[in-house]
Amino acid sequence: MARKDTRPFQVAIDGPAASGKSTTAKMVAQRLGFDYIDTGAFYRCVTLAALSKGIDPSKPSQASQISNLAQSSQIGLKTVFSNSSSSLPTTRVFLDKKDVSSDIRTETVSKHVSAVAAIGPVREAVLQKVRDMGATSASTSQESNSGRAGLVMDGRDIGTVVLPNADLKIFLVADSRVRAERRLQELAKSGRKEEGLDLETVQKDLERRDELDRTREASPLRKADDAVELDTSHLTIEGQVDAIVQEVYRRQKAASSSTSSQ
Repeated sequence: MARKDTRPFQVAIDGPAASGKSTTAKMVAQRLGFDYIDTGAFYRCVTLAALSKGIDPSKPSQASQISNLAQSSQIGLKTVFSNSSSSLPTTRVFLDKKDVSSDIRTETVSKHVSAVAAIGPVREAVLQKVRDMGATSASTSQESNSGRAGLVMDGRDIGTVVLPNADLKIFLVADSRVRAERRLQELAKSGRKEEGLDLETVQKDLERRDELDRTREASPLRKADDAVELDTSHLTIEGQVDAIVQEVYRRQKAASSSTSSQ
């Protein structure tokens, strides 16, 4: 009789800013009953901590101070799932035990997070924190809706650095104009849209962040060789989620068949 695979099924979702990866990842986790870890929240926490102390992330001379903050800051996540599989779960983010869930989503933090994430020692510190959280999450996860415990992570280097052996890697892409429209709608809906902020400004900022993410020395944004590329320019969030969930089921079925035949 074949032994049931008890390893957590890992889903890595990468993509540029405003490609819909965080919302998609949360809904995939909700649908599958998998744990969800928002890696971008870690970098946003470090960015917020730096800005709160008057540190300018755009100045290279401040990198060591930001790196120290990345190592010393206590970052925690708590995902609250909805009773409905079609609803979006919420994630509470804590920085040094203070709830900063809204503070890290401001446009000011968004403007500086790529510069912070480009600092090598910061990425090393965050990588360790994320892996530690992933290990804890995986060890406490209950059996999921799909019959096997799992976790979903999203970011910019999950499939290439954080979870290089993930069972499924997804790389989301979308036109920068579409992403700008989504970001502006997100800010307006949450009441975080700053006065005078328009579509052109948001698009230019996203393209600037794309360039920073692609060209940084430490873990640049790139598609893993074995990742599935999914263009979300003309897909709804529900469409993105359905495509990923079906791929998870397909791979789990293939793995189960392979195990049973051994």
